[in-house]
Amino acid sequence: MPDWKERYLALWNKFSKQQRYIFIGSMVALLLAIVVGGLWFGSKPDYVPLYTNLEAKDAGEVTAKLNEANVSYQIEETKRGTTILVPAGVVHNTRLSLAVEGLPRGTKGFEIFDDSKLGVTEFQNKVNYLQALQGELTRTIEQIEAVQKARVHIVLPEDSLYKKNEKPATASIMLMMMPNQELSKKEIKGIVNLVSHSVQTLQPENITVVDETGRILNDPDDDEEASVTAKTLTQLEMTKKVQERLQKNVQSMLDQSLGEGRAFVRVSVELDFDDKHTDKQIFTPVVDDAGIIRSQQEISETYSGSSTVPGGAAGIQSNVPGYVEEENNSNADYERKEATRNYEINEEKQKIVAAPGSIRRLTVAVLVNDDVTPTQQDSILRTVSSATGINTDRGDTISVEPLPFSTEAADRLRALEQAEKDRQDRIFYATVGGILLIIALIALYFYLKRRKRLQAEAAERERIRLEQEAEERRLAEERAALIEAGEVEKEELTEEEQKALTEKQRLMELIDARPAEVAMLIKTWLAEED
Repeated sequence: MPDWKERYLALWNKFSKQQRYIFIGSMVALLLAIVVGGLWFGSKPDYVPLYTNLEAKDAGEVTAKLNEANVSYQIEETKRGTTILVPAGVVHNTRLSLAVEGLPRGTKGFEIFDDSKLGVTEFQNKVNYLQALQGELTRTIEQIEAVQKARVHIVLPEDSLYKKNEKPATASIMLMMMPNQELSKKEIKGIVNLVSHSVQTLQPENITVVDETGRILNDPDDDEEASVTAKTLTQLEMTKKVQERLQKNVQSMLDQSLGEGRAFVRVSVELDFDDKHTDKQIFTPVVDDAGIIRSQQEISETYSGSSTVPGGAAGIQSNVPGYVEEENNSNADYERKEATRNYEINEEKQKIVAAPGSIRRLTVAVLVNDDVTPTQQDSILRTVSSATGINTDRGDTISVEPLPFSTEAADRLRALEQAEKDRQDRIFYATVGGILLIIALIALYFYLKRRKRLQAEAAERERIRLEQEAEERRLAEERAALIEAGEVEKEELTEEEQKALTEKQRLMELIDARPAEVAMLIKTWLAEED
């Protein structure tokens, strides 16, 4: 610390008097700037939003009331509307005060009729009703979470005396979405149905929904295109499944009869996806009396007896009653029969609905190896025709052609299958070898562990035996020393010790009696050992 102090003093002494004043003044000015800035920023109120995304009319009314109440505020303009900010300490009181004044007014619904006045014309009532309906729909749509603001425009048709001159109602809806939010297809459809069911004679196809960028959200072309694409994909999948099923059935039959690799089949199916409705009305003629009688009339006249037959010359006199001569003709008979029958018309009505998906045309091609005989080819033709349901009336075709098959693909396939089999075998043997190796290592571990334990036990036993032998030798040497010293009585000696002692005494006596001969004997033993 003293070193630093001395350095600072040395540096300070190097400055001139003017430089020292400048340095001190700069430090004082910096300190004053920090203090003043802190006081200014500390006393500045923290502004928070009072209302966001206001329309211009509502923003003007709100700012006018804020000026009257002497409340400071700030205004921020965005593309979504006007945002008004006020100090955080007065935001709640200010919001309540403005609510008492009915601000911001926002979108009005049917409460617009609460302020109805006398003398309002029918046209003004229609305009008010339309505004109220648009306001109610707007507020309802804004309840959706992803929608920030909405605006609904409805055009109602004018009343007309003639039905053909009436125009349908139309509507357009503009939506302002929340940031990073989008509506799903179901939500857009729900908005369209909500508006269409709220306005009389308004159909969903006459409603347009757009976002703030002008993009149409309920474009019918997109739905139609998606529907057509989905329908086309369904038809292609169905056609593919029918082809694969027929081809698989025929191929399995040929493989079982001729053997694998000797025949190949390909099936092409054209399905009819047209919706057909056929209405038939058939009238059957009545043959002879076969039919149901609807009405019948029979007339029968008979006469029997004498009769007068008009006669005479031609003229007026002969044709006027009372002036014609009469001739009596007896036994005159007369009979007339007439029958009229009306029969019901025999009629048969049929309504046939053809389900889509029936086979319109079927084409089957079969390739067989050239060693298949013509008789077998004919049998294959008839069998495959029956199995696939070939109908020549609708244009179905089938062909069986013999060709020399190339064995390259089959050989390559067999080689791949053999290579795969060899690989599987190697994996199997490697797995078995690995398992056996693991088992052998485990067995070796336990064997070495057991061997080490046995060796330790054997070493321990050997150590104990050596210690026992050493202890026995020590005790024997001590006892021999005691015997040598005569401290042990003869009766206390064992039989072996007495025998050894006797032999030792005899040997000592022999050495004392014949020292020369004993020395010669020892030399002889030593020479024999060498």
